[in-house]
Amino acid sequence: MESKNRWLQSREILPLGGLLLLALAVRLVKISQPYVDEWSFKQGTIAMIAENFYRNGFNIFYPQINWAGNSAGYIGTEFPLIPFLASLLYVPFGVHEWIGRSVSVLFSVASLPFLYLLVRKISNERSAAFAAAIYALTPLSIFASRSFMSDMTSLSFSVVALYLFSQWLERSNHWPLLLAASLATAFAILVKPTAAIIGAPLLYMAWEEHGWRLVFRPKLWVFAALSLLFPIAWYLHAYLITLSYPPHQFAGSDGVALVDGRVYAAIVDRLIASSLTPLVAVSMVAGLFLPSPAKHGRIFHWWLFALCLFIFIAGFGNRHPWYQLPAVPIAAAFAGRTFDFVLRRLGALTAAKTAEAFGGSILFAALVAVSYLYVRPLYYPWALPIWNAGHEISRIAPPDALVIFVMDGDSSGIYYSKRKGWHAFDDSDWGIPLDSQQAINNLEKLRQRGASHLVFTQYTVWWLDFYDEFGKYLDSRYARVRQTNDYVIFDLAGTQTG
Repeated sequence: MESKNRWLQSREILPLGGLLLLALAVRLVKISQPYVDEWSFKQGTIAMIAENFYRNGFNIFYPQINWAGNSAGYIGTEFPLIPFLASLLYVPFGVHEWIGRSVSVLFSVASLPFLYLLVRKISNERSAAFAAAIYALTPLSIFASRSFMSDMTSLSFSVVALYLFSQWLERSNHWPLLLAASLATAFAILVKPTAAIIGAPLLYMAWEEHGWRLVFRPKLWVFAALSLLFPIAWYLHAYLITLSYPPHQFAGSDGVALVDGRVYAAIVDRLIASSLTPLVAVSMVAGLFLPSPAKHGRIFHWWLFALCLFIFIAGFGNRHPWYQLPAVPIAAAFAGRTFDFVLRRLGALTAAKTAEAFGGSILFAALVAVSYLYVRPLYYPWALPIWNAGHEISRIAPPDALVIFVMDGDSSGIYYSKRKGWHAFDDSDWGIPLDSQQAINNLEKLRQRGASHLVFTQYTVWWLDFYDEFGKYLDSRYARVRQTNDYVIFDLAGTQTG
């Protein structure tokens, strides 16, 4: 048997290269689409940060958003590597959606060979090939990879970190490997703090290598220090920003909360039914119970355990599908082993290599078909009315106007308006008002702070009927300067005449 510690064999290069090209191709579909898809509200905030770097100076330590009124908008958040890299690319190419999306695409595709190598170490080439294909083609992976967000980049660093650490454990005197594994781990956590869950498979590998003596291994302490020093320093800095500047919000902090059992059930249902597809989900469960005799053979078991624990603790945050992204490489590894097991059994029954090849083609075709079926709806431009409203504001409002977009946390309208403002009536609480009087009071507070325009989209125009006194109040005092099927815009600077 050939050593699994080697890099790619010549016979592996062509198939893996073809898969890389396929992964890249499917992620370039609609790469120039505005941020109006299923995950528009998160991408709008990242796009703001990138454009503010570009226009206000490339100070990576102070990311800025535009939904904190006329304040500077510095926000405590994860290390803004992705928006910062995009902002650098804005210099030669200008501000375009394809740039932000492409940064995430490149990190995603670059991590695919590392997952292949990691799975090959604990299984075999065919399992690894299927795992890489699943990693490349599941709906959650495809859509996260082409979204202007940090999540896929963090996952990519996580995959790289796990592989490099497993290699370093076998070559503990190789300092460049130690440094590379440490940096990959640090960047995974810097870009997304939830990536800290890879600590479970890292600790598992170290324990399997050294047992309880791992606590006396100085190089492991060096690895831990290098991996955690920069993330700890950054998140302390981000916390101080949160204390010092409006909107005094640490991104994602509200997600650490237990939720009702029905929410957890919905998360699992979404993972099985669409994010991974039923084909991959069922194969993953089957792969969980296949023997794992290889060294470090339970890496993905421990990663899965840590992910499940995270989903339980941060149940509210996991209402967003991208928080379950680590399920993609985990499911890919287990499902890849299941596919390989099925084909081996098929080969044993038929005693024909052609049967295995045909069966493998059928499995790959099925993966492509179900992935296409489930990823396609995510591209639907549901936020197009918000995009249209933002562009109309950019056309009619002065550059220094402050705009209220009545949207529960969706940043895309403010981003495309090229103005500052607020998501709703209270920048510290995006919840809807209890009654008309509270809506009126909150509106007037923001108007006193300089709000000049109020925007409802087709998704929130119901406020004007539901809060009927509030609707009458607006129409009696402020002009509807624009009204379409997509949006209604009130001018708060003047009064209604006639």
